[in-house]
Amino acid sequence: MGVCASKSDPKKVKKQKPQSVTIPPQQTLTTREHKTTTIQFQEPSTIQRGTTSLHRASPNQSITPIQKVSQNNVTTPVQRVSPSNHPTPKTMIIQSTQLQERSRNGSMLNIPQQRLSTKPGSKSIQSPASRNYSVVSRQNHKSQSKTVMQHNETGQLVLVEMIKFENRSQQFIDMLEELRLDQMNIVKILDIHMDSHKRNHQVVYEHCQGGHLSKFLDSNQLEYQTIGSMFYQMVEALAYVHSLGYSHDELTIDSFSVFDDSSTPFIKLSEIRSIYQFMYPKNSLLYEPPNSPNHHHHHKDYKDHSKPQNIQTKNRSQSNDIWALAIIVLQLLTHKFPFEIEEIHKFKAEEVYAEQEQDIYPLLIEMLHHNPNERITLEKCLLHPYLIKMKQVQPKDYIMPFTNIIKCKNMTYLHKCLFRYLLTLYASDHLKVLNKLFTTADLNKDGSLSEDELQPLLNEQPQEYSLQISDFVNITQEEFLLFAADKQQVLTQDCLTLSFKALSKSQNIITPKLICKVITDCNEEQLQQDFDTYNLNYTVKFTKISYQLQQKEYETFLINYQSPQPIV
Repeated sequence: MGVCASKSDPKKVKKQKPQSVTIPPQQTLTTREHKTTTIQFQEPSTIQRGTTSLHRASPNQSITPIQKVSQNNVTTPVQRVSPSNHPTPKTMIIQSTQLQERSRNGSMLNIPQQRLSTKPGSKSIQSPASRNYSVVSRQNHKSQSKTVMQHNETGQLVLVEMIKFENRSQQFIDMLEELRLDQMNIVKILDIHMDSHKRNHQVVYEHCQGGHLSKFLDSNQLEYQTIGSMFYQMVEALAYVHSLGYSHDELTIDSFSVFDDSSTPFIKLSEIRSIYQFMYPKNSLLYEPPNSPNHHHHHKDYKDHSKPQNIQTKNRSQSNDIWALAIIVLQLLTHKFPFEIEEIHKFKAEEVYAEQEQDIYPLLIEMLHHNPNERITLEKCLLHPYLIKMKQVQPKDYIMPFTNIIKCKNMTYLHKCLFRYLLTLYASDHLKVLNKLFTTADLNKDGSLSEDELQPLLNEQPQEYSLQISDFVNITQEEFLLFAADKQQVLTQDCLTLSFKALSKSQNIITPKLICKVITDCNEEQLQQDFDTYNLNYTVKFTKISYQLQQKEYETFLINYQSPQPIV
């Protein structure tokens, strides 16, 4: 995808005397929080300061100038395509405010990846999130208040952050509406609500049900191959942020969360506000590289984490993320921090890990150079032989999806319509994982899996399985998502009850005509044939044929999808 470039010349950067920026503890504004922005950067011989005006993107603007923070701490003006002009790829992302509409169009692929209810430059939804969601649990974090909530109609779990009305918070909301991150390993923002009564904004995020990465690490013994896959996902997420000219700068192990752990853990960057504003999370200093000015402060503050850390200086640099990410991966490998923080200047990765034979360590060493100019960029990390290998398919992740496909060989047309509706509505997270598996296996990107593409996936199947390639040749992406999905995720009593209510239009019966009103691309005549074949409350009254499926029969028919039998 090409990026439009402005024909106007960039503004000249006015040189000034070398000068450092000091931020007192109570002041948390950063360089991205002002309309006129001051960004510190460093060159080999001199330190300069560049000032660039940031302009809000209007609906008619396609280009917005921003400052790009380079790996070497050098700021260069770049052009960013306005979010309103991005083409929208097809993916499995579900948006809570549009679930009914998406389910009605029938396709599990025709779902835009970006949320559309709050466009750049538009206002937040003028109603509290509590009108659509109910509280499940609360998570309070110092300056942040986050609540796990569930959509009242769809049952989708989300994470809602409450942000009080104040200048700094409004700047964050404005920046969210200008720059919407759009990458599968970064949590999506589904909605932004505004509650005038409680005087706060409510940002609705995807919910990562696996919890923070540190919690997942404590309760799981991760295999070496699994760590490599997680490493690749984290690099992909941050490389995308860097490609936009931004950096995170406050990464910790809990900046990432587990979105789905049904096979290889699906990882997302879940703490994204630091990309827009410094948040000073707990223990973030432990992940700062040796060149950070904060390491010159009193080391006694590091050991006693109950004391507030004396944060005086914050510098934006993509090289900070590279160092922090390598430290996180070392924690996954060893279950401990690689050094005592007061000894950070003595820590030399090239010496400590020189004898390690595992192929992950050469890349980590390149990411842990003390000199930020020598650290490998994340763009180059993705081209490293180790991460290229980690990107490749892991056959074990396909065993259960292919097993689920075999279970669906007797599925009727009615089953296909109903499960497509249920999965799109209630198992969007699961579908995202399956979508990633399919796109990884589809090497020639033709939308189906050939025999050559299936061969490496089934060659290493365990002895207790006897999957045949002939059962899956030429399966399309749409078919894979429907058949490979774990149906138990949508056969819960809550899902069945809610879906029956939606499909029956609260009439306590489901008919082919009502199904077609909700799932618009279903063929009513084929539905009637299935109703007739399986005695789905088929009756004749006054010579008039009536197809009426009640809730009990509806649930029984769905649960018996592997071997459908006529209902007596």
